[in-house]
Amino acid sequence: MGTAYEERRGTLYNYRITLYGNALAWLIHVVFFVTFLQLDVMILAWSNVASILYYTISFYFVHKRYYRTFFIGLFVEVVYNAIISTIVLGWDANVHYFIIMVAYGMFFMPNVNRGTRVATTGLAMAIYSSLYLFVTEGTHLLATSIEQALGLFCLLSTIGLIAGLSFIFEGSVVEVTNELERTNERLHTLASRDGLTGLYNRLTGTARIEDGIQRAVQTGQPYAVAIADIDHFKAFNEQHGHDCGDLVLRQVAKTLTWSDAVCVRWGGEEFLLFLVGETENDINGRLDELRRRINATETIYEGCRLHVTMTIGVAHRSGSAPEAVERLVKEADDRLRAGKQAGKDRIISSISS
Repeated sequence: MGTAYEERRGTLYNYRITLYGNALAWLIHVVFFVTFLQLDVMILAWSNVASILYYTISFYFVHKRYYRTFFIGLFVEVVYNAIISTIVLGWDANVHYFIIMVAYGMFFMPNVNRGTRVATTGLAMAIYSSLYLFVTEGTHLLATSIEQALGLFCLLSTIGLIAGLSFIFEGSVVEVTNELERTNERLHTLASRDGLTGLYNRLTGTARIEDGIQRAVQTGQPYAVAIADIDHFKAFNEQHGHDCGDLVLRQVAKTLTWSDAVCVRWGGEEFLLFLVGETENDINGRLDELRRRINATETIYEGCRLHVTMTIGVAHRSGSAPEAVERLVKEADDRLRAGKQAGKDRIISSISS
């Protein structure tokens, strides 16, 4: 996905996993402390007091986002406690499972390089193997029922930690992926739309019209390309300023989108429209409805009511064969100039087979 994706995913994941891991580890060691205090295993009770103090301080590391410090401390604390607890209580107490959790968790840390992950995991597995080979009975014997309960607690805690790592990692990936998709959509919109009016820009609009022509030919429907030009647009800029001209452009664009036409900001005050209809007269009627809507739309700038009209030149085709967009635009532009010369605020069309 790239560096930005990795950094964003790492930011989300590191914060969430450190907060989750720190809180759960703190709680587990509180349970261990109370348990070992009741069992009068004081070496492990005091060991867990040290762990509780460490995880209390680690909330500061989480808050300050000192993730590397947190992960190093976590690894040392878990492995140390797993070693001393296994030696004291024996293999069947299952405290050694926490080493597996740390080895598994190392591969979910985006800010740790691959070499460090492999080395740390190798070290954890070496320690785990040593405990397996050399530790069976502990120095402090527990009643069978207590040993079983403690072993089950360690096993379930390890499963819970691993599941939590997996869910948080998945959630971070999904969230960042959704963010990237939304960003891509925004970038696509910026690349395909005119920034002022929100209509298709020239490049994207041409492609959309080409696709529309192909579909119209396949269905045998008449289609048309029209160029609509705002009459006396220069006067709006000269008399009221460019902000006024921008307002007029946005207002006209908003009205044009009332129809089902493909609407394109062609350049300046010109708009390109593509329409498909039952007949050529049907298309002309819809264009005339747009023209009249623009004429009737109230456009007010700094208290002045602006009278906005448009002249439209249209190039029709029957839908029997595809036509190049450039040729249709040139023909519509010729009709537009004829409409301007004839007095503006009108539609001039040609119907070609």
